[in-house]
Amino acid sequence: MQAVIKFLASLEVPIYLILGVVAVIYLRRLTIALDERRSAVFGLEREAAQRRVTAAVTVLILVGLLTVGEFSVATFLAPEIEEQAIYATPTVTPVPETATPGPVPTDATPTFTPYPQAVITDVPSDCQAGILEITNPEHRSEVSGVVTIEGSANTPNFGSYKYEYSTWEHKTWQTIAAGGEVRVNQNLGNWYTSALVPGDYLLRLIALDNNGNESGSCVVAVRVKGGG
Repeated sequence: MQAVIKFLASLEVPIYLILGVVAVIYLRRLTIALDERRSAVFGLEREAAQRRVTAAVTVLILVGLLTVGEFSVATFLAPEIEEQAIYATPTVTPVPETATPGPVPTDATPTFTPYPQAVITDVPSDCQAGILEITNPEHRSEVSGVVTIEGSANTPNFGSYKYEYSTWEHKTWQTIAAGGEVRVNQNLGNWYTSALVPGDYLLRLIALDNNGNESGSCVVAVRVKGGG
């Protein structure tokens, strides 16, 4: 089925042209049949003209349905398949080697350093430095215009990542964009905030494994300013 959808989407322009030609032909036939029906004197002539009107109208309705179907395939179904392909066929990129930590002194005192990102009630977030994190924008920062999102997407069994936003109040997530390569302290993509209502928002980075399943998320809270 996916192959058929892609094939129909690739022939979008020729199909529209063919349907347009058929529509013009049957519009002309409909006009002629209507004229014949109006000018018919005998009942048999009127019935024959009515059959031609019905046939022309039927073909025009069919052309309209096919046009709507082709538009739906090319505009909605084909892009959805392409987006799914990002998650189904991830790009394999070598994970950068990390330095091996040295021995820990026996008299060392353990210290706890909290991760410097969001802890938000009812919003799961498991940010990990160099693994899954958003370093820009920073938590509780103000943003406007085009925001460059930086951080890491380097989880085990990595398949792809996507980043989303939500208002603080409703927690309804909207996908911004996605990527299929491992990123470590790099540019993850852009977020265009100019069209958003100024206020408090959540920005979430999600990692997906090779099967397209979510394997982790990292969330920061930001304030979108107007006039950016």
